[in-house]
Amino acid sequence: MLKILKEKVLRTDTEIRKLYKNCKYVYIIDSYDKIIDDEGYLYCVSTSDESYHALIDERDRLEDEGKICVLGGSYNNGGALGVQYEFER
Repeated sequence: MLKILKEKVLRTDTEIRKLYKNCKYVYIIDSYDKIIDDEGYLYCVSTSDESYHALIDERDRLEDEGKICVLGGSYNNGGALGVQYEFER
């Protein structure tokens, strides 16, 4: 399921990852200079891999509007052939 949130609160990627475990998400940053800050405004969350394509479509739409998007998170299901597990620090 894709949830559109359009948050106005600045959050770090770590905060978002903790709030939305086992999900992928898109957040918006103000400029490319701020990408190193690892924080932004959460826009939408995909709660399962079935909604991944909808998440990507939403990201593409935002980028077409000139917004700078960051795709983050994980469904924690391996994600690729040959991947046994994911490690987070």
